[in-house]
Amino acid sequence: MRFFLIAAFMTAVLSAGSGCEKKQADANPFFTVWDTPFGVPPFDKIKNGHYKPAIEKGIADHAAEIDSIVANPDAPSFENVIAALDRSGELLKKAYAAFAQVKAADSNDELQEADLAIAPAVSAHYDDIYLNDRLFEKISAVHEQIGGMALSAEQIRLTEQTYKQFVRAGAQLNARQKERLRDINRELSLLSVRFGNNLLAETRDFTLVVESSKDISGVPQTVTDAAADKAKEMGMTDKWVFTLSPPSMIPFLTYAENRGLREKLYTGYVKRGNNGNQFDNRQIVNDIIRLRTEKARLMDYPSYAAFVLDDRMAKTPERVYDLLDKLWKPALDTAKRELETLRAIKAKETQDSAFAAWDWRYYAEKVRKSQYNLDQTSLNLYFSLDNVRSGVFQLSNRLWGLTFRPVSVPVYNKECSAYEVLDKDNTHLGVLYFDLYPRDGKRGGAWCGTFREASYGTDGKRIAPIVTIVCNFTRPNGSDPAQLTLDETETLFHEFGHALHKLFSQVRYAGLNRVERDFVELPSQFMENFALEKEWLDTWAVHYQTGEKMPAELIRRIIDAKNYLAAYQHIRQVSFGLCDMAWHSITAPVNEPADAFEAKAVARAQVMPRVDGQCMSTSFTHIFAGGYAAGYYSYKWAEVLEADAFSLFKEKGIFDRETAASFRENILSKGNSEHPMELYVRFRGHKPDTQALFDKMGIK
Repeated sequence: MRFFLIAAFMTAVLSAGSGCEKKQADANPFFTVWDTPFGVPPFDKIKNGHYKPAIEKGIADHAAEIDSIVANPDAPSFENVIAALDRSGELLKKAYAAFAQVKAADSNDELQEADLAIAPAVSAHYDDIYLNDRLFEKISAVHEQIGGMALSAEQIRLTEQTYKQFVRAGAQLNARQKERLRDINRELSLLSVRFGNNLLAETRDFTLVVESSKDISGVPQTVTDAAADKAKEMGMTDKWVFTLSPPSMIPFLTYAENRGLREKLYTGYVKRGNNGNQFDNRQIVNDIIRLRTEKARLMDYPSYAAFVLDDRMAKTPERVYDLLDKLWKPALDTAKRELETLRAIKAKETQDSAFAAWDWRYYAEKVRKSQYNLDQTSLNLYFSLDNVRSGVFQLSNRLWGLTFRPVSVPVYNKECSAYEVLDKDNTHLGVLYFDLYPRDGKRGGAWCGTFREASYGTDGKRIAPIVTIVCNFTRPNGSDPAQLTLDETETLFHEFGHALHKLFSQVRYAGLNRVERDFVELPSQFMENFALEKEWLDTWAVHYQTGEKMPAELIRRIIDAKNYLAAYQHIRQVSFGLCDMAWHSITAPVNEPADAFEAKAVARAQVMPRVDGQCMSTSFTHIFAGGYAAGYYSYKWAEVLEADAFSLFKEKGIFDRETAASFRENILSKGNSEHPMELYVRFRGHKPDTQALFDKMGIK
């Protein structure tokens, strides 16, 4: 079989080099036991060139382990098949986890080039595992005997999940179908890498160069100072350079009085991947959809969405569309009224009723100031990064007794920091990294990942997770600390929720850490609620210069304004879900441009007029270079869950430890060891209702 040939080839390659090559291999940190604190990656020793050979050896080692499982003459059992498979591939997991995180957060040409070889190799390797007939026979034998084995509930769950994973990966296909599936998976892995690399290049290469001080009128001093520094970095004097990174773009769109420049910056953002250049993603989008649709048909599903959702809480595309319809219809009229309010203000101010997407943030900020007396720039003074991070730590201590202790460990970039996380009894819970500022090699957005997931070793001891939070927040300015916007503050709470989900995991088997997409966003969106709770703001929000607490009146205005323009933001996110579902619900290839297809898909939830050349799809990393294909709805699904879940905290008290303990026990620590709806009902006492979300947003 091809599987065994790859293993033999990798072994030969790794053992047949020159003396120089052998010395280099010996120096590869991935080939030694890490003596770092808590077993974190030794980034002070890891070089760009170490990842590919480590992953190649990881593939070879993993292949040999699979061979051993298959060749075992003993009768198939949970321990010698399911558990052995779960424990296998340690080097590959370790090397690929480090590579994937660093490539996303601190990429360069060398890592991007390596990924073009690594991605298809890893894809082929896992195809070799999932399509291994003899291995699947053993898994099936254990699966058939579940009822007659003395297995724990968690072992039964892992067996069921492993069997289902193999079936969904094509284990029951015939030989011809399997070969075609391999080709599809290989092509998809390369297309995904190319999509992400193109988007990074488009984002990095776009700059708005401003030559006159009058053209930055209205923009806060801290932002213009950063823009001047960026210009100097690029060899320009007496100029300002704004980029598509959120800390640069969003303040400009919010405050810049020059409407024409706002248009240029906004258009640059929404046209990424749709500019007809070498980084154009339109054909890649169509190719990805074509291949995913073919893969679904190969697996006997009418569409890729049907294939994906069969393994989710939602189960069917029809249920997702039903959810999205329930969510956008009640909010649409409110969102349109919000738009008309802003349009009227602009018309009164400029005698021009034309209103475009690049006007939204600018006039929304004017209304926020006039109606709620909220100035984001003054609000930021209470949200210094250190202050917000300390606040999140304090919250975790208050709810669950956690302590976060700064530790000195190797990092992949000097801007990273790390903390040891201690449980309420001072036992080691895990390690948490923070990497919070934008740079040229970092993917946009924010995410939470792992260098190592929680599990238990064969000795029964817990293997603690190593977790990382990555964001693109506003940088410090001169001697002033980084000051976060309210949106950035909520983002930190969001990603911290993901981190808690990983840190609290008590699953015994690594394979049960893979939580369903439409459940994984519950902890993150749940944590966002605390950021705007008066009772919580009262405890930590202080002016970074004076140390004075945020005035009660200011907190009241923040609370009053929390649902300001919520309907529009809600509709916007629903439209992302509609776009995703439209692409993945088709049953035949798309023969029209991506932007035209997208425009029809989101028309029913369109509030703002579309911009010429706008194409969300060509920069939609979540679904074309991430794991959210046919799953972006999960953000709204999770909002329904978290709104209902947090209402219990509101009822019992937002700091109620008994409720927090139940949330930890039933949601945060369980991973995928039980069905997510069973876990949710056990915590909340009933299934969630969409009305909780509308109540939260103030939409009737």
